[in-house]
Formats: sequence, C-alpha cells, structure tokens
Amino acid sequence: MALKRSTVEGAALGSGREQFHGLGSMYCRGAAAVILTYDVNSLQSLTELEERFLALTDSASADCIFAIVGNKVDLTDDCALPPDENRPEKSVASCSSKVRKQVCAEDAIALYKKIVKYKMLDEKDVPAAEKMCFETSAKTGYKVDYLFETVFEMVVPIIVRQKAEGPPQTVDITDYKPAKRTKSGCCA
Repeated sequence: MALKRSTVEGAALGSGREQFHGLGSMYCRGAAAVILTYDVNSLQSLTELEERFLALTDSASADCIFAIVGNKVDLTDDCALPPDENRPEKSVASCSSKVRKQVCAEDAIALYKKIVKYKMLDEKDVPAAEKMCFETSAKTGYKVDYLFETVFEMVVPIIVRQKAEGPPQTVDITDYKPAKRTKSGCCA
C-alpha cells in the first residue's frame, strides 16, 4: 500500500511560505491526510496558516485526517516542555537562553476545531483535537516519528476502506490507443 508522501510533505513544507501558496490545492487534492505546520515561536505563522490554507482543505478527500503541528520547539524554553526520553534533560540555567512560545496548544486546538467546523464535520466523527495537535522539532527530531506514526495509523484504515468500496477514482491510460490519423485537409 503506497501513500502519497508528497501530499503530506507538500502541505507541511508549504504552510508558511508564500511562494508555495499556489501549490497547496494541488498537494491537498484527494489527500487522505494533511499536515499543517506552523512555528510555535510565531503567532503570525499560525494566523497565516489559517488564512492561506483553510480554504485549501476543500480539495482534500471527504474523510481526510488533519494534523496541526507546531514546529521549532527546540528553540523554546526547554523548561516548559514535558520530559521526553529522546531529549536530554537541561539545567535550569540553560533554559534562560531559549524563548517562550508565542503559540500555545490551545491555539492549535482552536484551529483544528475551526477546520472541523469549516468542513462541516461532526466533532464526534473525527479524531479529538487534542490527539491531532502536535509540537515537534524538525531539527532535533522531537516527536516527529510520533506525529507520522499517529497519522499513518489513522490513514491506513481509511485507505483500506476506500479500496474495498470500489474502483479508484483515477483513469488508467496504460491501455490507451491513439486514434488512427486520417488524411484530410490541404496538406494531406
């Protein structure tokens, strides 16, 4: 079973970049999962994510899984992060060089709920907002595997069900035979 990894990466990579804005609907079209990423150190990045990509969710499949991901937690005050076996503990003195997060988990949860409402979905039919909002660090790898494992575990059953329900909504062109050319016109 193959997932369109570019769909997930495209949505994640393009989230805050204006030059990728036009590509969003192409990457979201028919997606089984969309990962929307913002910078936890920039409230503006979450605002821009909402402004630019809320409407793009229209092109995703009807039962698409949405994940809201705050990235760059490695730049935040480590004292504010819960302990993690993958991250060495820091002394309180080293915490002072980090910045406080500008976007809290409640902001991400509010955006997730806004997407659910925008898509006119019933909250009881979708994963809980708290389960679909993550904080990661692409630089250190903090909770990145957990994010993708969680999304993958939710997406696979959807894809299996879709395949069982009927033929894919794609066109197979391997058996395409071009029409025979006929002589016509002044130059034939």
